[in-house]
Amino acid sequence: MAEWQRIGLVRHFEVSLGFPRGWVTARELHEWREAYEVADIHHRPVSLGDHGWTRCYCSDARRAHETALAILPGPITPVEILREVTVQEYPTGSLRMPLTGWRLLTRLAWALNHPSQREAKQLLQANVQAVVREHLESPTEPILLVSHGGIMWFLRRELIRLGYRGPKFSLAENGRLYVFERRV
Repeated sequence: MAEWQRIGLVRHFEVSLGFPRGWVTARELHEWREAYEVADIHHRPVSLGDHGWTRCYCSDARRAHETALAILPGPITPVEILREVTVQEYPTGSLRMPLTGWRLLTRLAWALNHPSQREAKQLLQANVQAVVREHLESPTEPILLVSHGGIMWFLRRELIRLGYRGPKFSLAENGRLYVFERRV
């Protein structure tokens, strides 16, 4: 009888710090990002189903580690390569844009493989491949990963490439379980 390999992905709980409003400079955006890294999270119940998660790897970022501790009794292993990759900061200056403008600019630079984002993009791809190679290619038990929205999108893509089936998402919802399975 065929068995199933299961990988669960969960994005960390919502961060209590809201997004910047109005028009902000690159410096103000950088200061907001620093505050975001240490902000508290909003805990909420998470249904992990009856998949018998026996191992959990999480980003070593505080918000992901606290989420993992809140939803699973253990064992939980923080892993640096599941952390969000820091994109290149923009030069400080007087240019002001709304947050959506800065996000669009970053995504455009990312998509065009602009030199300002190339290192972050290569690091993210290398990190995802390392996580898959070290923990997910041939798991012997159900594994739960608690990470960040962007990382999860790339992890999903790699899991599909490895033959897993699972839900589609463009930006994973905070504190929601996404289960990927394949027959072995």
